[in-house]
Amino acid sequence: MWFAVRDALFGKDAYPIPEIPESLSRPEKKRHFPMISAEHEGWILLLMNVLMIEVRAEKFFSYCNSVMRDPDNFRDRREAALHAADIVDRIRIDEDIHVAYLQCFISELRSFTFLGQDGQRYEGRALIDPVWEAMIEWHAVTQADEARAQARTDIRARILAQPNGARIMAEFDAAEGLATAAE
Repeated sequence: MWFAVRDALFGKDAYPIPEIPESLSRPEKKRHFPMISAEHEGWILLLMNVLMIEVRAEKFFSYCNSVMRDPDNFRDRREAALHAADIVDRIRIDEDIHVAYLQCFISELRSFTFLGQDGQRYEGRALIDPVWEAMIEWHAVTQADEARAQARTDIRARILAQPNGARIMAEFDAAEGLATAAE
């Protein structure tokens, strides 16, 4: 869907098709709910990760709309920018229902009592809340830091490949320092 927006704004062949990441969700290294079946745990974690991805997407929808609808941007292709923003709005409307049902589902899980494989009962919130907090940390901080570092590495390689790359990189580094200081 984002490629359709990009192509509407910049033209169909303006950019190559990028590699799709293997996963947008948090890598799972261990069982979080060993007291329930691995299959049930897998479904719960999948839906929690999808909700987190949908919430992040909403932030990106908002950002894209503000950039594309700003009359100071894309002055030479205002109609295309507004069309791309309209596509984002349509995607956003479609995604709203996903966010709503996932929020409802995760909230309901918190209210459940789970019967563990060991026969014990576990409160849903005691299972869900710690994992949810860790997901928030990963999606909002850890993954953002990792993505930033990777993007910086990619940008650095592209800049340094230019004839005056060292000078441009020095300016880029200085601008980054100014942006960090302003935060």
